[in-house]
Amino acid sequence: MKLEDLGEFGLIDRIRRRLATGHDAGVVIGPGDDAAALVPPEAGSVLLLTCDAIIEDVHFRRRWMSPREVGWKVMVRNLSDIAAMGGQPAHAVITCGLPARTEVEFVDALVDGLGEAARKYGACIVGGDIVQSPVLFVSVALTGHAEAHSILRRSGCRPGDALVVTGELGASAAGLAALEAGRGDDFPDAARAQRLPAPRLAAGQALARAHLATAAIDLSDGLAGDAAHLAEESGVGVSVSLASVPVAQSCREVCQALGLDALQLAVHGGEDHELLYTVPADRVQEAVRILHDEAGLAATRIGSIVEKERGLLAVKPDGTTMPLGEGWDHFRVRKEE
Repeated sequence: MKLEDLGEFGLIDRIRRRLATGHDAGVVIGPGDDAAALVPPEAGSVLLLTCDAIIEDVHFRRRWMSPREVGWKVMVRNLSDIAAMGGQPAHAVITCGLPARTEVEFVDALVDGLGEAARKYGACIVGGDIVQSPVLFVSVALTGHAEAHSILRRSGCRPGDALVVTGELGASAAGLAALEAGRGDDFPDAARAQRLPAPRLAAGQALARAHLATAAIDLSDGLAGDAAHLAEESGVGVSVSLASVPVAQSCREVCQALGLDALQLAVHGGEDHELLYTVPADRVQEAVRILHDEAGLAATRIGSIVEKERGLLAVKPDGTTMPLGEGWDHFRVRKEE
């Protein structure tokens, strides 16, 4: 059955029943009314709000990504923003643009992916909107909350601070390359990193509680691009040691097979959803230990914050420097194509 056979209100009722879960203490009125009614954050906490979207043939292709994976991924993109602020996810509203001839079972799986990611990481879907669209898209708006005195921001780092990254980089970009080449089955770890990413919520919350990080950002646009965002908001420069960048083994495997540069993907590829943060140089090991103990996650120092006048630098293994380069930019990519 297609959506044009079911109709808008039949689809809405189907989605509501599919998402129905137990009572959430923060929800006074959930899906079904003109707006959700939510309990405000407790005194001393701030409300976080983020939004992100995923669009067919821009962020994914149906030939290599299932509808469940689409739903999971767009929810995680938003969860990762909350993680970068040191917050706890709360409530989400979803907007879906769907071609009329979309199969109802496709939407079922899409909703399942959204719901699975939300439940796993402590968010509750409380409403949304559905429209007919010539292209499939899903947009999520997600709230969260954080302690006002410990919220992580992109601004705040100073020259001399250490630049540290969680996990390993390049797997998601390598997975995209493998999937586009029709070789996703040959590289399941990389393909999974692209299709089913994980937000670093525990890591962000641990950093916020410790009051060690001077700034933080999640790596969605690539290390180079997001380091530039961090530097711009803080009014500083960045120096990244290329030899220190932790490149994922799955990225190396894909690049060896496809003739790509693994370090290039790790630095510029994007969608790793790791956290890039800064701490005073004499407290790096303390912050690394906290992430290991409280979030079960490794972290690596990859550079330093420098004076703004020095700009955005990549330091090669021989000690010479070059411009760090740029990350993902929707509109610049469009112009160059």
